[in-house]
Amino acid sequence: MKILLVHPRLSVKGGGERVAIHSILAATKAGHQVSLLSEEFDEASFEDFYGCPGLFDRVNRSYYPAFKPVLGPRFLLYQRLIYHWLRIKKAVSQDSFDMVLSTQDIGYVPSTRAHVVQYCYFPEYFSHLQTGSSSPIWRLYYRPASAYYRNRVRRVGVLLSVSDFTRGFVEKKWGRDSTTIYPPCPVEAFSELSKVQRREDLVVTVGRIVPEKRFHLFVELARIVPKTRFVAIGSLSDVASTYYDRLKRTAPENVSFVLSPLRKVRGLLGRAMAYVHCAENEHFGITIVEAMAAGCVPIVHDSGGPREIVTSDVGFRWSDLSTASRQIAMLAENDDLRRGFSAASSARAKQFRPEVFESEMTRVLRMS
Repeated sequence: MKILLVHPRLSVKGGGERVAIHSILAATKAGHQVSLLSEEFDEASFEDFYGCPGLFDRVNRSYYPAFKPVLGPRFLLYQRLIYHWLRIKKAVSQDSFDMVLSTQDIGYVPSTRAHVVQYCYFPEYFSHLQTGSSSPIWRLYYRPASAYYRNRVRRVGVLLSVSDFTRGFVEKKWGRDSTTIYPPCPVEAFSELSKVQRREDLVVTVGRIVPEKRFHLFVELARIVPKTRFVAIGSLSDVASTYYDRLKRTAPENVSFVLSPLRKVRGLLGRAMAYVHCAENEHFGITIVEAMAAGCVPIVHDSGGPREIVTSDVGFRWSDLSTASRQIAMLAENDDLRRGFSAASSARAKQFRPEVFESEMTRVLRMS
């Protein structure tokens, strides 16, 4: 079977790009002929970052120039959608492939007679970013984009969701059922750390340092538990630099920040007793699984996809900071409790390893 994998922004280097990698591996291992459609990006840097040498030797590649806004930040969403629609339309003919597998935004689904499979992180995420605002201006701004996305949905034969949480929103937003396939998590890269039995009175969090990840709550939690050391490990963009500067300026003495190379993430996860996740309604949470694989006890906000990862036998969930602070204190005071949760967490993390994702994806490709 000839499969076209559409993932225009491989340069992002996030969890979605892991989905693309292991979708390629699942399809090629099953004997399918795979082609990749994407913006131009640095293949060598990508393979080095993810530890997948020779990945792109397995596929036919079709690249086009990376998107650059012509109107600055104005109407950025529409500039991006129009640009990719034109580029993808030019690259994809009606009868070139038996199947299109889209592993990024559904807005990139081409118009084709081929069977389309879409992996969905969250339906119409652009409008989700504005859920705190009921402004008629925002609703008017997003209305054409929503109509376009619904048009793309009608072209999809099979919808896959990153979590049951997302699956519920897919049904609510688009009126379509989907199948949950949890994303591939690099648990093997962290599993050796789970053997470390002696842990410091240390709590970590990992993620992009942006307001929606709610690092400010992590800082407030540290203020409530002053005798415990807190370390925030994150990546930083120019857009969020003001937020980061404010966090550093207001943080108590027991908080430190590390702008992450992977080696620092691994070292800290191997020493920490707990991992705290503050984001609300996270679609999944790969960093949570990585921390669990490393033997950290997860303490996550009781919402979204993390509720599916952190069951009551592997860690804690919280809805307010006072509850989270008590959970941290329990781990600090009871090492037997921490050890039990740690062992259960690392075992639970293995259920999200890449081999499980590839097996599920192979089954979908076979049935589609």
